[in-house]
Amino acid sequence: MARSLLVLLGLLLSSCILLVEEPERPVQPVTPVRPGLVTPGPGSFTYRCSGGTLVVNYLDSDTLRLFYDGAFQSLSLVRRSPTLLFSGGAYTWEWNGSRGTLTVRGQVVLSNCGL
Repeated sequence: MARSLLVLLGLLLSSCILLVEEPERPVQPVTPVRPGLVTPGPGSFTYRCSGGTLVVNYLDSDTLRLFYDGAFQSLSLVRRSPTLLFSGGAYTWEWNGSRGTLTVRGQVVLSNCGL
């Protein structure tokens, strides 16, 4: 009888399934990475803008020289994303990859500039 009980107990135990729950991992949101914009140059580009024309000479990926109001202005890259932002003294040139804006002393002087 003891032997039958052991066999029966062995059969019952072998048919048991042990369920183990893994702790839930928090879901991390996926943030798409937008690469920084690439400088259009090197080279000279003439932009047609609301308010006039602007000639920009991209010297390298971090420096440009623009001709505005009868004089050349040198600007340096200060931000690459979400837009390219070049600044120097009173002048700021912002380029979003298709359109640009020139600001002088905080006032927009040329906008919607495109090639």
